[in-house]
Amino acid sequence: MPEVAKRAVIHWERMPGTVHAFHARKFHDDKEGIKKDRADVEALERALNKAGITITLMARDVEKWNEAVIPEGKVLMRDYAFPAMRQCDCNIIEFSEKGVGLGMNGGFCYAAGKPIYVIAKTGSDISTTMANVAEEVIFYDDPEDLVEPFKRIVANFPRVILASKSGVRKQQLIDASIPFEVMVSDADETPDESKSFKDQLAEIAMRKAMTVFEETKSRGRRLIIAGDQNMVFEKKMYGKPATIDEARELISSMLGTDELYAYTGNAVILADGDKILQSINLTDVARLSVDDISDAELEAYLDTGMSLKYCGGLSITDAKFVHLKEGRMSTARGMTLEYAQEMMSSLYNK
Repeated sequence: MPEVAKRAVIHWERMPGTVHAFHARKFHDDKEGIKKDRADVEALERALNKAGITITLMARDVEKWNEAVIPEGKVLMRDYAFPAMRQCDCNIIEFSEKGVGLGMNGGFCYAAGKPIYVIAKTGSDISTTMANVAEEVIFYDDPEDLVEPFKRIVANFPRVILASKSGVRKQQLIDASIPFEVMVSDADETPDESKSFKDQLAEIAMRKAMTVFEETKSRGRRLIIAGDQNMVFEKKMYGKPATIDEARELISSMLGTDELYAYTGNAVILADGDKILQSINLTDVARLSVDDISDAELEAYLDTGMSLKYCGGLSITDAKFVHLKEGRMSTARGMTLEYAQEMMSSLYNK
Protein backbone atom coordinates (compact mmCIF):
# COMPACT_ATOMS: atom_id res chain seq x y z
CA MET A 1 0.00 0.00 0.00
CA PRO A 2 1.67 3.27 -1.09
CA GLU A 3 2.14 6.05 1.44
CA VAL A 4 -0.42 8.87 1.31
CA ALA A 5 1.09 12.30 0.81
CA LYS A 6 0.81 14.72 3.73
CA ARG A 7 1.47 18.42 4.00
CA ALA A 8 5.01 19.45 4.89
CA VAL A 9 5.45 20.35 8.55
CA ILE A 10 6.82 23.88 8.91
CA HIS A 11 6.92 25.60 12.30
CA TRP A 12 6.31 29.33 12.56
CA GLU A 13 9.03 29.71 15.17
CA ARG A 14 12.49 29.93 13.63
CA MET A 15 15.80 29.33 15.31
CA PRO A 16 17.68 32.65 15.80
CA GLY A 17 19.68 33.65 12.74
CA THR A 18 18.01 31.18 10.38
CA VAL A 19 15.70 31.35 7.37
CA HIS A 20 13.26 28.69 6.15
CA ALA A 21 13.04 28.56 2.36
CA PHE A 22 10.74 26.82 -0.08
CA HIS A 23 12.98 25.19 -2.66
CA ALA A 24 11.84 24.69 -6.23
CA ARG A 25 13.67 23.07 -9.14
CA LYS A 26 12.84 20.87 -12.09
CA PHE A 27 12.47 17.28 -10.89
CA HIS A 28 12.48 14.10 -12.97
CA ASP A 29 10.26 11.01 -12.81
CA ASP A 30 12.59 8.31 -14.12
CA LYS A 31 14.72 6.24 -11.73
CA GLU A 32 18.07 7.69 -12.75
CA GLY A 33 16.66 11.20 -12.78
CA ILE A 34 15.30 10.83 -9.24
CA LYS A 35 18.64 9.49 -8.05
CA LYS A 36 20.44 12.50 -9.47
CA ASP A 37 17.81 14.91 -8.12
CA ARG A 38 18.29 13.50 -4.61
CA ALA A 39 22.05 13.83 -4.80
CA ASP A 40 21.81 17.40 -6.10
CA VAL A 41 19.34 18.39 -3.38
CA GLU A 42 21.49 16.84 -0.64
CA ALA A 43 24.58 18.73 -1.82
CA LEU A 44 22.64 21.98 -2.09
CA GLU A 45 21.05 21.51 1.33
CA ARG A 46 24.41 20.92 2.99
CA ALA A 47 25.63 24.23 1.60
CA LEU A 48 22.48 26.16 2.51
CA ASN A 49 22.50 24.72 6.04
CA LYS A 50 25.97 26.22 6.52
CA ALA A 51 24.46 29.60 5.67
CA GLY A 52 21.61 29.15 8.18
CA ILE A 53 18.93 28.09 5.70
CA THR A 54 16.63 25.09 6.02
CA ILE A 55 14.51 24.05 3.05
CA THR A 56 11.18 22.47 2.25
CA LEU A 57 10.64 20.86 -1.14
CA MET A 58 7.65 19.00 -2.43
CA ALA A 59 9.50 16.12 -4.15
CA ARG A 60 11.09 15.01 -0.88
CA ASP A 61 8.80 16.25 1.90
CA VAL A 62 5.42 15.52 0.30
CA GLU A 63 5.88 13.15 -2.63
CA LYS A 64 8.69 11.20 -0.85
CA TRP A 65 10.60 10.89 -4.12
CA ASN A 66 7.59 9.43 -5.95
CA GLU A 67 6.81 6.95 -3.15
CA ALA A 68 3.79 8.86 -1.77
CA VAL A 69 0.46 9.22 -3.55
CA ILE A 70 -1.54 12.45 -3.75
CA PRO A 71 -5.09 11.58 -2.58
CA GLU A 72 -7.93 11.79 -5.06
CA GLY A 73 -9.42 15.26 -5.18
CA LYS A 74 -6.18 16.99 -4.20
CA VAL A 75 -3.45 18.49 -6.36
CA LEU A 76 0.18 19.11 -5.49
CA MET A 77 0.41 22.85 -6.09
CA ARG A 78 -2.90 23.99 -4.62
CA ASP A 79 -3.12 21.69 -1.62
CA TYR A 80 0.52 21.16 -0.68
CA ALA A 81 2.92 23.61 -2.34
CA PHE A 82 1.00 26.88 -1.94
CA PRO A 83 0.32 26.39 1.81
CA ALA A 84 4.00 25.56 2.34
CA MET A 85 5.12 28.65 0.41
CA ARG A 86 2.95 30.82 2.66
CA GLN A 87 4.70 29.42 5.74
CA CYS A 88 8.23 29.76 4.38
CA ASP A 89 10.26 32.95 4.60
CA CYS A 90 11.35 32.97 0.98
CA ASN A 91 11.63 30.94 -2.21
CA ILE A 92 14.92 29.61 -3.61
CA ILE A 93 14.47 28.57 -7.23
CA GLU A 94 17.13 26.47 -8.95
CA PHE A 95 16.84 27.63 -12.56
CA SER A 96 19.69 25.83 -14.28
CA GLU A 97 17.04 23.70 -15.99
CA LYS A 98 13.77 25.43 -16.84
CA GLY A 99 10.37 23.99 -15.93
CA VAL A 100 6.73 25.14 -16.11
CA GLY A 101 6.23 24.69 -12.38
CA LEU A 102 9.10 27.05 -11.58
CA GLY A 103 7.26 29.97 -13.11
CA MET A 104 4.18 29.09 -11.07
CA ASN A 105 6.29 28.96 -7.91
CA GLY A 106 7.83 32.33 -8.64
CA GLY A 107 4.53 33.95 -9.54
CA PHE A 108 2.78 32.74 -6.39
CA CYS A 109 5.60 33.84 -4.07
CA TYR A 110 5.91 37.20 -5.81
CA ALA A 111 2.17 37.81 -5.38
CA ALA A 112 2.39 36.73 -1.73
CA GLY A 113 5.25 39.12 -1.03
CA LYS A 114 7.79 36.35 -0.41
CA PRO A 115 11.37 37.18 -1.49
CA ILE A 116 12.62 35.05 -4.39
CA TYR A 117 16.27 34.08 -4.85
CA VAL A 118 17.20 32.46 -8.15
CA ILE A 119 20.26 30.20 -8.23
CA ALA A 120 21.68 28.61 -11.36
CA LYS A 121 24.82 27.01 -12.69
CA THR A 122 27.22 29.48 -14.26
CA GLY A 123 26.24 30.17 -17.86
CA SER A 124 22.56 29.26 -17.43
CA ASP A 125 19.96 31.30 -19.31
CA ILE A 126 17.67 33.13 -16.86
CA SER A 127 14.41 34.35 -18.36
CA THR A 128 13.68 38.06 -18.13
CA THR A 129 10.49 37.39 -16.19
CA MET A 130 12.27 35.28 -13.56
CA ALA A 131 15.11 37.77 -13.24
CA ASN A 132 12.63 40.61 -12.76
CA VAL A 133 10.77 38.95 -9.87
CA ALA A 134 13.96 37.80 -8.10
CA GLU A 135 15.58 39.72 -5.27
CA GLU A 136 18.87 38.37 -6.51
CA VAL A 137 20.21 35.93 -9.12
CA ILE A 138 23.22 33.94 -7.89
CA PHE A 139 25.32 31.84 -10.24
CA TYR A 140 27.49 28.99 -8.96
CA ASP A 141 29.77 26.19 -10.09
CA ASP A 142 29.66 24.18 -6.88
CA PRO A 143 26.95 24.31 -4.17
CA GLU A 144 29.60 25.50 -1.71
CA ASP A 145 29.79 28.70 -3.76
CA LEU A 146 26.35 29.57 -2.36
CA VAL A 147 27.37 29.59 1.31
CA GLU A 148 28.74 33.12 1.54
CA PRO A 149 26.00 34.84 -0.53
CA PHE A 150 23.31 33.20 1.57
CA LYS A 151 25.09 33.97 4.84
CA ARG A 152 24.77 37.62 3.84
CA ILE A 153 21.11 37.16 2.95
CA VAL A 154 20.34 35.44 6.26
CA ALA A 155 22.18 38.11 8.28
CA ASN A 156 20.06 40.82 6.68
CA PHE A 157 16.78 38.93 6.36
CA PRO A 158 13.81 40.81 7.90
CA ARG A 159 12.64 39.04 11.04
CA VAL A 160 10.10 39.40 13.83
CA ILE A 161 11.83 38.81 17.17
CA LEU A 162 9.77 38.06 20.26
CA ALA A 163 11.63 39.32 23.33
CA SER A 164 9.91 36.84 25.62
CA LYS A 165 9.78 33.16 26.49
CA SER A 166 6.02 33.41 27.08
CA GLY A 167 4.21 30.45 25.55
CA VAL A 168 1.05 32.54 25.25
CA ARG A 169 2.77 35.27 23.24
CA LYS A 170 4.44 32.68 21.03
CA GLN A 171 1.03 31.15 20.37
CA GLN A 172 -0.37 34.56 19.46
CA LEU A 173 2.22 34.88 16.69
CA ILE A 174 1.58 31.31 15.53
CA ASP A 175 -2.17 31.94 15.43
CA ALA A 176 -1.52 35.04 13.32
CA SER A 177 0.71 33.06 10.90
CA ILE A 178 3.73 35.28 11.60
CA PRO A 179 7.21 33.70 11.31
CA PHE A 180 9.28 34.71 14.32
CA GLU A 181 12.26 33.88 16.47
CA VAL A 182 12.60 34.14 20.24
CA MET A 183 15.32 36.01 22.09
CA VAL A 184 14.66 35.94 25.82
CA SER A 185 15.52 39.31 27.32
CA ASP A 186 17.36 39.43 30.65
CA ALA A 187 16.13 42.99 31.26
CA ASP A 188 15.38 44.14 34.78
CA GLU A 189 11.64 43.62 35.35
CA THR A 190 11.48 45.42 38.68
CA PRO A 191 8.55 47.86 38.51
CA ASP A 192 8.90 51.52 39.44
CA GLU A 193 6.04 51.68 41.92
CA SER A 194 6.17 55.47 42.00
CA LYS A 195 4.55 55.36 38.54
CA SER A 196 1.03 54.42 37.47
CA PHE A 197 0.20 50.78 36.67
CA LYS A 198 0.16 51.63 32.96
CA ASP A 199 3.53 53.38 33.03
CA GLN A 200 5.14 50.57 35.05
CA LEU A 201 4.17 47.90 32.53
CA ALA A 202 4.96 49.98 29.45
CA GLU A 203 8.41 50.72 30.89
CA ILE A 204 9.18 47.05 31.60
CA ALA A 205 8.04 46.04 28.10
CA MET A 206 10.34 48.65 26.55
CA ARG A 207 13.26 47.50 28.72
CA LYS A 208 12.82 44.00 27.28
CA ALA A 209 12.62 45.26 23.70
CA MET A 210 15.61 47.60 24.09
CA THR A 211 17.75 44.82 25.57
CA VAL A 212 17.14 42.68 22.48
CA PHE A 213 17.70 45.71 20.21
CA GLU A 214 21.13 46.24 21.77
CA GLU A 215 21.97 42.55 21.36
CA THR A 216 21.02 42.50 17.66
CA LYS A 217 22.66 45.67 16.35
CA SER A 218 24.74 43.62 13.93
CA ARG A 219 21.59 42.41 12.18
CA GLY A 220 19.49 43.98 9.46
CA ARG A 221 15.86 45.03 9.52
CA ARG A 222 13.87 43.48 12.37
CA LEU A 223 10.70 44.00 14.36
CA ILE A 224 11.23 43.46 18.07
CA ILE A 225 8.11 42.75 20.12
CA ALA A 226 7.85 42.69 23.91
CA GLY A 227 5.03 42.63 26.41
CA ASP A 228 4.43 42.63 30.15
CA GLN A 229 1.11 41.87 31.76
CA ASN A 230 -0.38 42.04 35.24
CA MET A 231 -3.93 41.66 36.52
CA VAL A 232 -5.59 44.51 38.39
CA PHE A 233 -8.45 43.77 40.76
CA GLU A 234 -10.01 46.24 43.18
CA LYS A 235 -7.27 48.76 42.36
CA LYS A 236 -4.45 46.39 43.26
CA MET A 237 -2.01 44.88 40.75
CA TYR A 238 -1.23 41.19 41.04
CA GLY A 239 1.69 39.17 39.78
CA LYS A 240 1.95 35.38 39.77
CA PRO A 241 0.80 33.66 42.99
CA ALA A 242 3.64 32.01 44.92
CA THR A 243 1.56 29.05 46.11
CA ILE A 244 -1.66 27.20 45.31
CA ASP A 245 -3.16 28.45 48.58
CA GLU A 246 -2.41 32.04 47.56
CA ALA A 247 -3.94 31.40 44.13
CA ARG A 248 -7.04 29.82 45.68
CA GLU A 249 -7.61 32.79 47.97
CA LEU A 250 -7.08 35.34 45.21
CA ILE A 251 -9.24 33.64 42.58
CA SER A 252 -12.00 33.01 45.15
CA SER A 253 -12.16 36.75 45.79
CA MET A 254 -12.57 37.39 42.05
CA LEU A 255 -15.43 34.94 41.40
CA GLY A 256 -18.52 36.63 40.01
CA THR A 257 -16.78 39.90 39.17
CA ASP A 258 -16.89 41.69 35.84
CA GLU A 259 -14.28 44.20 36.96
CA LEU A 260 -11.04 42.27 36.50
CA TYR A 261 -8.56 44.15 34.33
CA ALA A 262 -5.69 42.79 32.24
CA TYR A 263 -3.08 45.54 31.99
CA THR A 264 -0.73 44.77 29.11
CA GLY A 265 2.39 46.78 28.44
CA ASN A 266 3.48 46.71 24.78
CA ALA A 267 6.74 47.68 23.12
CA VAL A 268 7.38 47.32 19.39
CA ILE A 269 10.64 48.48 17.80
CA LEU A 270 11.34 48.52 14.07
CA ALA A 271 15.11 48.64 13.71
CA ASP A 272 17.78 48.31 11.06
CA GLY A 273 21.29 47.72 12.33
CA ASP A 274 21.93 50.19 15.15
CA LYS A 275 19.09 52.51 14.11
CA ILE A 276 15.55 52.58 15.51
CA LEU A 277 13.19 53.48 12.66
CA GLN A 278 9.84 53.35 14.47
CA SER A 279 8.61 52.42 17.93
CA ILE A 280 5.42 52.02 19.92
CA ASN A 281 5.27 51.87 23.72
CA LEU A 282 2.02 51.93 25.65
CA THR A 283 -0.20 49.90 27.95
CA ASP A 284 -3.62 48.65 26.90
CA VAL A 285 -6.35 47.45 29.22
CA ALA A 286 -8.94 44.70 28.70
CA ARG A 287 -11.85 44.27 31.09
CA LEU A 288 -12.67 40.68 32.04
CA SER A 289 -15.40 38.85 33.88
CA VAL A 290 -14.99 35.76 36.04
CA ASP A 291 -17.79 33.21 36.40
CA ASP A 292 -18.96 32.33 39.90
CA ILE A 293 -17.79 28.73 39.61
CA SER A 294 -18.23 26.06 42.26
CA ASP A 295 -15.56 25.03 44.76
CA ALA A 296 -15.12 21.77 42.87
CA GLU A 297 -14.58 23.62 39.56
CA LEU A 298 -12.06 25.92 41.19
CA GLU A 299 -10.14 22.99 42.67
CA ALA A 300 -10.10 21.28 39.28
CA TYR A 301 -8.55 24.40 37.78
CA LEU A 302 -6.01 24.69 40.60
CA ASP A 303 -5.05 21.04 40.06
CA THR A 304 -3.88 21.90 36.54
CA GLY A 305 -1.09 24.08 37.98
CA MET A 306 -2.00 26.88 35.59
CA SER A 307 -2.73 29.30 38.43
CA LEU A 308 0.98 29.59 39.25
CA LYS A 309 1.91 30.48 35.66
CA TYR A 310 -0.24 33.58 35.27
CA CYS A 311 -0.46 36.96 36.92
CA GLY A 312 -3.52 37.04 39.13
CA GLY A 313 -3.61 33.25 38.99
CA LEU A 314 -5.62 33.04 35.78
CA SER A 315 -5.61 33.76 32.09
CA ILE A 316 -8.33 34.06 29.49
CA THR A 317 -6.30 31.55 27.46
CA ASP A 318 -6.56 28.63 29.89
CA ALA A 319 -9.25 29.57 32.43
CA LYS A 320 -12.51 28.83 30.62
CA PHE A 321 -14.46 30.69 33.28
CA VAL A 322 -12.81 34.02 32.35
CA HIS A 323 -14.39 36.09 29.56
CA LEU A 324 -13.59 39.27 27.64
CA LYS A 325 -16.05 42.08 28.35
CA GLU A 326 -14.27 45.08 26.87
CA GLY A 327 -11.08 45.70 24.90
CA ARG A 328 -9.07 43.51 22.56
CA MET A 329 -8.70 39.78 22.94
CA SER A 330 -4.99 40.07 22.11
CA THR A 331 -4.57 42.47 25.03
CA ALA A 332 -6.35 40.03 27.34
CA ARG A 333 -4.11 37.19 26.15
CA GLY A 334 -0.86 39.00 26.87
CA MET A 335 0.23 41.19 23.95
CA THR A 336 -1.67 43.66 21.78
CA LEU A 337 -0.52 42.07 18.55
CA GLU A 338 -2.26 44.59 16.32
CA TYR A 339 0.55 47.12 16.89
CA ALA A 340 3.14 44.72 15.49
CA GLN A 341 0.85 43.78 12.60
CA GLU A 342 0.47 47.45 11.65
CA MET A 343 4.27 47.75 11.37
CA MET A 344 4.79 44.52 9.43
CA SER A 345 4.61 46.24 6.03
CA SER A 346 7.45 48.56 7.08
CA LEU A 347 9.52 45.53 8.07
CA TYR A 348 9.43 44.00 4.59
CA ASN A 349 9.09 47.11 2.44
CA LYS A 350 12.04 49.45 2.81
